[in-house]
Amino acid sequence: VFDGLDDKITSEFVGYDALTAEGKVVGLASETELVNTLNEGETGTLITDVTPFYATMGGQKGDFGVIRTENGTFEVTETVKIAGGRIGHVGKVVSGTVTVGDKAELAVDTDNRKSVCKNHSATHLLQKALQIVLGDHVEQQGSYQDGARTRFDFSHGQAMTAEELAKVEALVNEKIAEDIAVVTDVMNIEDAKKSGAMALFGEKYGEVVRVVQMGTFSSELCGGTHVSNTRNISAFKIISESGVAAGVRRIEALTGKALFEYYNTMESELQEAAKLLKAVPLEVSAKVVSLQDEVKQLQKENDKLKAKLA
Repeated sequence: VFDGLDDKITSEFVGYDALTAEGKVVGLASETELVNTLNEGETGTLITDVTPFYATMGGQKGDFGVIRTENGTFEVTETVKIAGGRIGHVGKVVSGTVTVGDKAELAVDTDNRKSVCKNHSATHLLQKALQIVLGDHVEQQGSYQDGARTRFDFSHGQAMTAEELAKVEALVNEKIAEDIAVVTDVMNIEDAKKSGAMALFGEKYGEVVRVVQMGTFSSELCGGTHVSNTRNISAFKIISESGVAAGVRRIEALTGKALFEYYNTMESELQEAAKLLKAVPLEVSAKVVSLQDEVKQLQKENDKLKAKLA
């Protein structure tokens, strides 16, 4: 749709350091064509010359938030990369009108971005922890982070044991507690490789790359957004480990607010189970074992009675 735009129209991303910015609307499209104006209730894609919105890339889900002009408000539900060095804000005009040439105030949803950063930084710690626990054969095969969780696919030939999962989780939480500063440097690709920064197998990199370092523990080439210190992640919990293809395993995990919501849900479920079993939460397992024994005993008695009747 945006092929008709002047090649000089590009987007400058300022979202590594800012979650708000002032820019100008330089391109608009409905769902089918380039337009000059979008009216209230209409959906489409908006391009500005400057944006703090991160576009979906490298496994990290794009930002959402609000863009306000003098005459209208545009709600951003997704941010995507568009050919020609442009960033597209996909969404809907929720009030007024938005027109090409309008000055715009752009504001990323802060809570969501913070959650995404926690999940992305935790993924870097997870990859290193997996290599330490399982071996150097572990390589990233895919990843996805949004505000809710992190998902990490990696090369490994068999299901992880409960002990291995516990070791990985403990190592990640140890690094979170160590208050490690997360430092980002921009350097040329050769210097980055010499520094020992981990590159993704099969990924194409430009001459200049971003290197994200967490002390001496983790160093990776990465274009995503991150916390400033590992302690910001709060805590890390693996909620599942499964196979997705031959020789590829997948871990799903939670951090921060989503993790505490998960614990609250688990606690509520445990309380409910305890109530049904007429026991206190810490005695649920013992009560279940007791009931299982009771069922076995009743089954034996039932079998004896059936035998007599026969």
